[in-house]
Amino acid sequence: MEAILEETEKTTEHASLVEERVRRFQRDGYLVIPDAIPKKMLDVIRRKFDALMTEHCKLVDALQPGARRIYMKRIIERDAVFEPLMDWPATFPIVRQIVGADVTLASAGEADCRPPRTGPWIGWHTDTSWMPGLDYPRQINWLRCAYFVDDITDDMGPFTLLPGSHRAAHPPPSALTGPNGDPADIEGAVRIVGKAGSCLINSTEIWHTSTPNRSDRSRKLLMMIYKHAWMRQWEDGHEISREFAERQTSPLRRQLCNLGVWHRYDWVWDA
Repeated sequence: MEAILEETEKTTEHASLVEERVRRFQRDGYLVIPDAIPKKMLDVIRRKFDALMTEHCKLVDALQPGARRIYMKRIIERDAVFEPLMDWPATFPIVRQIVGADVTLASAGEADCRPPRTGPWIGWHTDTSWMPGLDYPRQINWLRCAYFVDDITDDMGPFTLLPGSHRAAHPPPSALTGPNGDPADIEGAVRIVGKAGSCLINSTEIWHTSTPNRSDRSRKLLMMIYKHAWMRQWEDGHEISREFAERQTSPLRRQLCNLGVWHRYDWVWDA
């Protein structure tokens, strides 16, 4: 009986923490989860990330020397070590609470690298500002989990955002981005730094930008993006392959991989 009560208390405490973090997210449009990935697993992820990215950077450099951003599509399909990030227990309960029971993946994940001593990659924007006919403020269309592969410091071109701007009545004004793509400094903007293993969860509707990486180290992220089942996946090679999806045996992961119907009249979802 004591063991049952202790487990119930832990479950209740976890649910309360998830609810508190969801409230913070709804207010600010983002939150950071420290130590989302434990060190032992992170070491394995880092080794595989570095091995894959080193080879990928060689290919990119041959075609686009001096690229300010390098990324690999379909990262969860490249090695099994990345697959658990689909429904990672430190972050997915928060994602599911925000998006809803029909949550699915918007892509097969991306490995992102900002090389050392490179300028800003993109100005102030939201990821769906190109969509016509959607009034502001917009609902949360996509939600991103960005896991820090290494420590990220202020001089490494950290992800920079404006808290609360996911509720703005308009997209970022074009005047906030200079003619060379340099983002303007905005009062109240936050540069997201933290230890390796941390995870930034953010609405893609929040105003965000890329600042210069002035350090001698690469900024490395692993990104998972989530959406509603009724939304199309990100295409152009980002979408989850049918072969990978069909290999999944977990009902939840099959849902996340966009198998099955895109609507449920009975609201019985595997998430």
